[in-house]
Amino acid sequence: MKKLLFLFCFVFLYATTQAQIVPIASITQNNSNGIPIDTGAFKTVSGIVTVANQFGGPSYIQDNTGGIAVFYTEFSTAVDIGDSVIVTAKLSQFNGLTELVYSTFGGTPSFSVIDSNKSYQIYTITLAQFNSQQWNGHEEWEGRLVRINGLTITGTGTFQANTNYNVGDPTGTSQLRIDNNTNLVGTLIPTGTFDCIAAASQFKTTLPYNSGYQFLPRFTADIIQTTGPIILTPPSESNINPTSVTLTWTTQNEGDSKIKYFRSDSLDQPAVFTDSLYNAASVLTHTFTINNLSPGKIYYALAYSSNGQGTSISTPKYFSTQSDPSSTGKFEVYFNKAVDNSYAMPGNNAAGNVDFKERLGQRIDSANHSIDIAMYSFNEVTQIKDKLINALIRGVKIRMVYDHRDGNIQALVQDLINAGIRVQQRPVGTNIMHNKFFIFDARDNSSYSDDWVWGGSANITNAQFYDDAQNVIIIQDQALCNTYTREFEEMWGSHNNINNPSNAKFGAAKLDNTPHLFNIKGRKVECYFSPSDNPSTQIENMIGNNTNKSIYFCAYAFTRFQIANKMKTQFQPPNKYVRGVFDDGNGTDPSSVYPEMKGIGGSTPWNPPAPVYLDGQSGLLHTKYILIDSDLPSSNPIVETGSYNYSTAATTGNDENLLLIYDSLVANQYLQDFAKRYSLAGGTIKVEMISTVIPDNFILSQNYPNPFNPRTDINYELPSAKLVKLTVYNVLGKEMAELVNERQSPGKYKVSFDASNLTSGVYFYTLSTDNFTQTRRMILLK
Repeated sequence: MKKLLFLFCFVFLYATTQAQIVPIASITQNNSNGIPIDTGAFKTVSGIVTVANQFGGPSYIQDNTGGIAVFYTEFSTAVDIGDSVIVTAKLSQFNGLTELVYSTFGGTPSFSVIDSNKSYQIYTITLAQFNSQQWNGHEEWEGRLVRINGLTITGTGTFQANTNYNVGDPTGTSQLRIDNNTNLVGTLIPTGTFDCIAAASQFKTTLPYNSGYQFLPRFTADIIQTTGPIILTPPSESNINPTSVTLTWTTQNEGDSKIKYFRSDSLDQPAVFTDSLYNAASVLTHTFTINNLSPGKIYYALAYSSNGQGTSISTPKYFSTQSDPSSTGKFEVYFNKAVDNSYAMPGNNAAGNVDFKERLGQRIDSANHSIDIAMYSFNEVTQIKDKLINALIRGVKIRMVYDHRDGNIQALVQDLINAGIRVQQRPVGTNIMHNKFFIFDARDNSSYSDDWVWGGSANITNAQFYDDAQNVIIIQDQALCNTYTREFEEMWGSHNNINNPSNAKFGAAKLDNTPHLFNIKGRKVECYFSPSDNPSTQIENMIGNNTNKSIYFCAYAFTRFQIANKMKTQFQPPNKYVRGVFDDGNGTDPSSVYPEMKGIGGSTPWNPPAPVYLDGQSGLLHTKYILIDSDLPSSNPIVETGSYNYSTAATTGNDENLLLIYDSLVANQYLQDFAKRYSLAGGTIKVEMISTVIPDNFILSQNYPNPFNPRTDINYELPSAKLVKLTVYNVLGKEMAELVNERQSPGKYKVSFDASNLTSGVYFYTLSTDNFTQTRRMILLK
């Protein structure tokens, strides 16, 4: 007993010591070799995040005494810039940079986010101060966010990944480093003078660690042009037509307008400008309509603005014209599981229970010139392998990009190689080539009506085609096919039939070099690839800028809290709802956003909780899509879909693709699938407020019709705003469906209940709030 008491006291005292928050400056004191004096000790500090996951690790935090790097993935992926955090970790250093690092002591790293959107200080210093920061064993600026003004840089062209650049100001010279994870890679190196906001860091491989200081900007906004008109927003396209596109940009100060451009037919093509436009008028908003362009082609442009103080140059702009009029712009959407056509708009039934093998085989058989394949997994479906080999025999040119598979090759991929189809594998590494797309006949310029791109969530395996819930979208459009081909060829390494492994780029090595906005027969479509186009940010912007009524999603893996937090800002029941279905395995992953959304766990549970559910069906819920206002056609609904999982790996390292489709008919077809997945998981989206008249009492009405098969309506009334639960049970008291679990305003409501997945019998439904509960009986007859 005494031993147990002693152990308890020791653990308690140790935990108390570890939890004592100390100033950051108190733990960054170094010895004569530049190594922290308390290296190896566990320290607890509090600070504001100034770098989250922009470098893929480490992150940086600072308080009013100093700054420090925090190196473990769990922290970097969970926080945002401006978060106020408490961190307990082991003090260490890496090539001179003082860090708090992950340790398995105690089981898991310890950190918590205690507030968000906090302001933080940016310290304006000179390069002389930055280079001479050693003071009495303390590095004054390392780990802090600094601003250095009036810089010039040695270098021209575009920033390259993991590269140091010599910079100078009137007081000295130093090193500016471009991390490979930032969106600065591939952007233009500034001309003239500029200011830079950056994380103050260090990298020196030998003792003593008293030099080697470098600073790392986090994103493009950290490079601030200070001479000339200063371009604020890069060129954006509008009025996209087959032979013309309008480009617009803005500047901080007035200046003239110039744009240079050329048709970019491949990534191997040198930047030789063939055309330009100029306007001498001094303005803040600069607009050109570029005419005499070719339909469905990719163009490269640079915008310039000059005044008496200098010239500002935009980042490179890739844009596409609208496809040749012979492109039909047809969309085909398919689901391999049953859908709920009761949600269909007139004449717009979604296609459920589709045999993907048959549909893909038809598309392969229709190819006349070329097939390009980017596929994570390809095995077991021998009919697809045979059809590809037959296409090769009849003269179709076939290329394939494939995941590294840890150096292995699946049997059917080896069969393709043996038949003469060239395959480019991603080099072995942590991240994966996770795309799932085919491009048909895009390399033929004689006809544009047979250019198709096949995308969605399904790999080519029997389980993915038949067991797991999936979606596929096929689009006939020349311009979109050319853009997918551009992305394919960056991974292929060449513009011809022979791949070039030494030139092939994957993951963070890829650049943002594809168009993103398309006009497909009047439909607005956006296209993004990961990681170069930061798909998480595109989805966050889609959610924040367009939601008027609802956000619905199906997700195989959802661990990207930045996306979930953006959904949370829009979750305003009863006016705006977030509803979703998680794969039951990945939904219970400790890193999943599910517990927080459901209000049952995580660091900041949603209150009120969102009505989200685990799938619970056989096979995986492998489909991946987000629907914005799909049940409000007047709101210009949006579908986001592709191979992209809502995770940090998919955002920062994997090769992925996604589309944003602005179309009420396409959104309605996805809504029909979502309604089925959601009802099978136990939820319903058929919750209608049928009257805003405030009743005197709580009322739960008898369902109608009763008996029913398989649908019935349940009405209830709320005299005040409440967290409402409406649940269906069987005669044994087992919960069979949760129809409502959300906060609702006073009024009268109707819920449509679909019991297609239940057997005949007696069931009970219960309405409950914090101060009211009532149960009624209903009969299902099939």
